[in-house]
Amino acid sequence: MHLSVKDVAKMLNVSEKTVYRMVRNETIPFYRVGGQWRFDRRHIRSWLADAGQFTVRTVSAELTREDEETISITEFIRRGGIYRDIKGRTKEAAVRACLDIIGKAVPHLDARRLFDSIMERERLCPTAIGNELAMPHPRHFSRFTTLSYIALCFLEQPIPFESFDKEQMVDTLIFIFPRSELRFLRIQAKLLRLLKDEQVLSMIKGGSRGEIYDLLSSKEAEIFGKIHSPT
Repeated sequence: MHLSVKDVAKMLNVSEKTVYRMVRNETIPFYRVGGQWRFDRRHIRSWLADAGQFTVRTVSAELTREDEETISITEFIRRGGIYRDIKGRTKEAAVRACLDIIGKAVPHLDARRLFDSIMERERLCPTAIGNELAMPHPRHFSRFTTLSYIALCFLEQPIPFESFDKEQMVDTLIFIFPRSELRFLRIQAKLLRLLKDEQVLSMIKGGSRGEIYDLLSSKEAEIFGKIHSPT
């Protein structure tokens, strides 16, 4: 369901100005329809579950500060890697298999502890986001990494995966490993915005590594280079 700025402000119990600020700073999942800012109810509910340890005003204020690590989805995926044909017939088996593979490529990643934290987060709030995608992530990020990573994992076959509304079939797991909880919210918002683009979604599903990197890089410049303060 599409939500307006007014809807989200009411949902978060903040002013519309605060919602616009979060859009400008890419700290909340959003997209544009006919020149208007719109929000997906499922994404906002998931975002709220992850932002729950902070007040919304704190999130809005903290993430307006400059950070020495630039938010680049393309670079984070280069760090984390792209992996295909991963086996696993259940959520638990698929997540564990993905982490075992990622752990061999990403330095100092404790796959066992990370698995436990991700499954704890799944019990709190399932992470399927539609289009046969899920975005598993731990509850406490700084325990696992000092840099931000994203890993794209393509499963050998679709598996059942819970969402807010119903069980979905998922064939792609997108793991986010940010260096902090607040950092995660901004990465998540930017990634969800990119995944609203049909060309990005199609390329992620069927493109080569080079094609995925090239398209994401150009789309990041195209989409986020056009975000301005609303008047």
